[in-house]
Amino acid sequence: MRYILTPQQMRDAEQAAFQAGVSPLLLMETAARAAFEQLKALLPGGGRVIFACGPGNNGGDGLAMARMWYAAGQEAVVVLPAAPTTADAQTNLRYAQALGIPIVDRITGPADAAVDALFGTGFHGSIRAGSVMGELVEAINGLGCPVLSVDIPSGMDGLTGHAAGLCVRADQTVTFHAAKQGLIFTDHPGLVGRLIVADIGLAPAPGIPWPDSLSDLLPPRAANAHKGTCGRAVLHAGSPGMAGAAVMAALGCLRAGAGLVTVVCPREIVPILQTAVPNAMCRAAEERPDLRCDARLLGCGLAETEETWRELVCLHDESTPEVWDAGALNLLAAHPQALGPNAYITPHLGEAARLLGKEIPAIAADLPAAARALSEKYRCSAVLKSHVTVICSWDGALAVNTAGSPALAKGGSGDALSGILTALLAQGLRGQSAMRAACLWLGRAGEIAAEKYGVRSALTADVIACLGDAEREAYD
Repeated sequence: MRYILTPQQMRDAEQAAFQAGVSPLLLMETAARAAFEQLKALLPGGGRVIFACGPGNNGGDGLAMARMWYAAGQEAVVVLPAAPTTADAQTNLRYAQALGIPIVDRITGPADAAVDALFGTGFHGSIRAGSVMGELVEAINGLGCPVLSVDIPSGMDGLTGHAAGLCVRADQTVTFHAAKQGLIFTDHPGLVGRLIVADIGLAPAPGIPWPDSLSDLLPPRAANAHKGTCGRAVLHAGSPGMAGAAVMAALGCLRAGAGLVTVVCPREIVPILQTAVPNAMCRAAEERPDLRCDARLLGCGLAETEETWRELVCLHDESTPEVWDAGALNLLAAHPQALGPNAYITPHLGEAARLLGKEIPAIAADLPAAARALSEKYRCSAVLKSHVTVICSWDGALAVNTAGSPALAKGGSGDALSGILTALLAQGLRGQSAMRAACLWLGRAGEIAAEKYGVRSALTADVIACLGDAEREAYD
């Protein structure tokens, strides 16, 4: 299990190490060595590397990396626009000077790679065009060579991920000990490039869990399993013109392993469901069927009417796991009420804005806070969907999922997720385990579908079909 830390939590972890007797200079050397190894992998043939170093400890990391690159027989040039202000960075500057590494105040000449070590995760504010640092950032971005950022791309806020001014555009970012919150929630993921988390020997620190192994979350199926032991799921979904939402939810539910799936939908779209999802049973909503189930899904493609809301109120059962999505969420926003610890809501940003009575930018600016607010207001667990997904269980515990692909940027992806989550709940998973598994499973299936069909061409049905590939991969 990986974790996501705020910059302050990272500073606390470092201070705990220092108080335990770890030398700050040794920790800098360890971090620099980890980043140096990534530089070697980025530029396996060696070459001329420019190390842009700021005045703080981030710059000290860069100076130490320059020494290591030079000692490996490669050409290193340090760009140092201002004198180091910390003792450990000053020590590494003296080491570099003693070796005769060129130290200049601006970028000159071409490079095979560049290392950005200007600012660390404590950076706030903006790098202005025309300033010394602004000209340096623009020069790094204009080199036309691979760029490795140390800890975070310079110009990005380590807490929020915002880049208010100029920012280095990294091909890779190597961060230390744990991913920083800004790197995960940034609305500029293209500036981060490939994110690498390097171990530097610090003790585990509390943070937001960041699961990366489906096999740790998804229990293996018993050898003697049959449809009656794998969960009964009932999906109240679909309406004329929105039958596809019910189809995607039902397909996701079946592919995620639910033993028996019944879709309750308007009579006129029953033939569509029976044709598109023959493995699922269908019942006409007009019959008001009273069906026993282990988990229930409410909302995908439902007509958003007052009559539908009255039906949802009648169906709501705090003793049964329920997933609320799409139309059910919009109706819930108009009729706010507590749902209980067995309920799971799965809003995207627009739905979350309606549920909280806020504007979308305010939701996007702080996804963890929004997920917690949703959980608190509706007394339930919340899965807040964006370019990363924030999970908040009804007791306030957070987790994050970053698996996924732009291939998921199509109508129906949310319906598929709701179906997967319902299936896992029907099979007995609960709370964060169910939510983490559902999000990670769909995200990885989206990545596989993108590889097979392309990020533009992959359909939601293709993603659902790749759930099996993702499951097999997890257990290989």
